[in-house]
Amino acid sequence: MREKSCSRSSFFQKNKFYYLSIIFVLLIPVLNNLFAQTEFKSGLVGVCFINADLTKPRRGELIYSLDELWNAQKGHSKELSAKWEGYLIAPATGEMTFSVRTNNHCILNIANKKIAEAIGKNSDGVGKIEMIKGDKYLITLIYNHNGEENGYQEIKWKWGDQAFVSVPGKNTVHSLEQENFYNWIDEPDLAAIDYSQYLKVTSKNLIVYKEAGRFAGWPANNGIWMWGNEILVGFEQGYFKKNDNGHSVDTKQPIYNVLGRSIDGGETWTIENPDNFVDDVKNPIPLTEEINFASSGFALRNSDQSFFISYDRGKKWSGPYPYPDFGKKLTSRTDYLVNGKNDCQIFLSAKEDNVVTEASYQDRSMCVRTTDGGKTFKFLGWMTGEPIEVRSVMSSTVRLSENQLVSIMRRRLDQKFNDRPSAIKNWIDAYGSSDNGITWNFLSKAAETDRGNHNGNPPSLVRLKDGRLCVTYGYRSVPYGIRAKISNDNGQSWSKEILLRDDALTWDIGYTRSVVRSDGKVVTIYYYHTKENPEHFLAATIWDASSISK
Repeated sequence: MREKSCSRSSFFQKNKFYYLSIIFVLLIPVLNNLFAQTEFKSGLVGVCFINADLTKPRRGELIYSLDELWNAQKGHSKELSAKWEGYLIAPATGEMTFSVRTNNHCILNIANKKIAEAIGKNSDGVGKIEMIKGDKYLITLIYNHNGEENGYQEIKWKWGDQAFVSVPGKNTVHSLEQENFYNWIDEPDLAAIDYSQYLKVTSKNLIVYKEAGRFAGWPANNGIWMWGNEILVGFEQGYFKKNDNGHSVDTKQPIYNVLGRSIDGGETWTIENPDNFVDDVKNPIPLTEEINFASSGFALRNSDQSFFISYDRGKKWSGPYPYPDFGKKLTSRTDYLVNGKNDCQIFLSAKEDNVVTEASYQDRSMCVRTTDGGKTFKFLGWMTGEPIEVRSVMSSTVRLSENQLVSIMRRRLDQKFNDRPSAIKNWIDAYGSSDNGITWNFLSKAAETDRGNHNGNPPSLVRLKDGRLCVTYGYRSVPYGIRAKISNDNGQSWSKEILLRDDALTWDIGYTRSVVRSDGKVVTIYYYHTKENPEHFLAATIWDASSISK
């Protein structure tokens, strides 16, 4: 028996390659069938980075051409990089020759092998690989740009006796697995949007500020205040400069902090530029008198580590006055609740080293309180707990009772994947406190704010006349626009999305601030632009939450 067993083993050893080849041949149809069942979409998926070394991802990209051009006219900076991946569909069987041309640095990898690389001004690289017509080959394309001049890359191929030609878009695809791995989701076709998923309300849209050649933006960075039906909102006013990849404001020209005022509940507006609304925040001055937070015309505005106050409804401002640093660098915007004459709770944010994003956003929301008119401030507690690596910033808070608070805030998480760029998620969370801001508990995820491409959008929270909570926010994916949700249970759950607007031209919109008028209608203010008005303006939507229809 032992000899027989050895004989069979010897026979298999001598013929193992024969049997393995048979097994491999039998498996080919199975493997091909599995590959064929994988869903593919057109183009290559990837990420564009702020730095030239594939760090600080700026946005996701879907490209259909391997020939790319970067220049200032398209809004690109002098330093950037990009990485894409997907599959190439071979056009023929045999040896394929690829050429890479650039004036910076470009690498072409196919089937996990470096095929061609070009480094330097008007440089070329050539490489070859065997392919089978119709088969898909993994491709990774990397571009690094660091220089004064415009950048470009050209990827061409040839086979047989033909000349080099550009790779057609139809020969580039990516899998859903690749798309989900990067988490840079392609914007959907606008015609394919199912609008039945949204709620509708009675509303009207108005212009707060619009001026030819100018840019208006970011009211959430400044603040909103209300006295009866008088509304005051801060925003930034600059010069318009089209930028397809960033904010369309000319940063080389002055950008001013200004105010919009309405005395009729948001129906009409005037623009003001008061003295000292934003002075030199780098040189705050000592506070010499106690603040009367309960004054009838009081307003407070945060600016990172300092604050300004007004007693005449924003016509004149004093400050900046310093906050203590609480051991951290503050990154605060305006969010506060007045408790009494000398008593105010203020919701700030600070740079927290444990919060790590590729874009260097390290904010974490916190609650502080003063009971002596601003002379001293006491740290009450962090508003978000573990995991603290998730960014939390730009809170908007309402009081439900003497000790119960609900705050809603902007979140961001960069998920690390080995050597690949971070997958970015942006959303809005609701947190609650039952001990007046000392401890906080997660209530719910309120909304998504984009598909991971544009750093999300801050929320604005108000309490309606009937006691329900309402959050508004800009949505920076297709369909670009302004949205809202309502909670019937103090932030523990939220309604379907209310589509206030869906006609924005691009993602560069939002930063809402909302207030509730005496008649119960909500006034939501935000920056916006449309196909008819491509230069960014400040807009208001006045809407009736009681008119929601399904």
